Amino acid sequence: MNLLTSEQAAQALGISKTSLYAYVSRGLLESVEGPNRTRRYRWEAVERLRMRKQRPVEAAENALYGGLPSLESGISTIEPTRLCYRGHEVVQLSRQANVSQVAALLWTGSLDYPLAEDSPVSWEGPFLSGALGWLAVQLEKDWSAWDLSPEGVRRTGWRIYQAFRAQLPQHPRLEQALILCADHELNASTFTARVAASTGANPYAVVSAALAALSGPKHGGATSQVEALFAEAAASDPRRAIGERLRRGDPVAGFGHPLYPQGDPRARALLESNEQAQAWVDAGQELLNAYPTVDLGLVALGFPRGVAFQVFATGRCLGWIAHALEQYADGRMIRPRAYHRGS
Repeated sequence: MNLLTSEQAAQALGISKTSLYAYVSRGLLESVEGPNRTRRYRWEAVERLRMRKQRPVEAAENALYGGLPSLESGISTIEPTRLCYRGHEVVQLSRQANVSQVAALLWTGSLDYPLAEDSPVSWEGPFLSGALGWLAVQLEKDWSAWDLSPEGVRRTGWRIYQAFRAQLPQHPRLEQALILCADHELNASTFTARVAASTGANPYAVVSAALAALSGPKHGGATSQVEALFAEAAASDPRRAIGERLRRGDPVAGFGHPLYPQGDPRARALLESNEQAQAWVDAGQELLNAYPTVDLGLVALGFPRGVAFQVFATGRCLGWIAHALEQYADGRMIRPRAYHRGS
């Protein structure tokens, strides 16, 4: 159970603690007993109340910008302190399962569904342009990808994953990193994947569209900004590198995920047992009052420059296929409406 303190609940609702207590007294929100006889609030109840507080026009406007849910999905669940894939806590999965099992879980709901191995495919040159080029060729060449039955999509999806995986270098934490990156609800690239799937586009097109969205610097491309920060710290230390950016008024990537007020659990898993990473955690807490995100966690694994993005994309393609499967089953085309704000 995820419980919030009164300060956290009031902040989530955008109200004072006095107003929070008034909500409780009026029966709009229930409190439960916490440690040392303090009161706590269930995150789910606070979130429902936050959604109810929005006016209809505001709810419509914010639905596509982190507001009300825009699509129903049973693939992953984000809570203040953890991430789950179909009810399985992701950090535990990353320690106990392999990528094949997690792909099966995301695509079928079972860890034990067998996925056939193909001969790995590789391409020359940069990962992003190479992947997009390979996907475009396969889109025209692989007629079997137009089999949009669940089994057909799983076959094509696993073929795509294996091609991406073949581009990655060996690393003792690679399997864990891929699992932690596999899905994260309706982020920008995953929503893009679902829009493409809703038109009937096949998995190669779905992944191509999602990969293009992931490359943006506000999404998966943030790993390149973190790599630049690490390069600056190599000449000094994390605290000075962050401090210099703050002094210049430059953004500091890799810290503070809005969905995890107590710290990104994926980053915690990637940074554990990494003594060198502790300096980044300490500097973030001191200067930014924020914990690292998964982007920093990936870069801190010490991959060659550019590989953190590749790992992110390779893991996330498993989630894109999961959402494509869900969207194909839904059968409706995603087509939001625009509204005129008025002058």
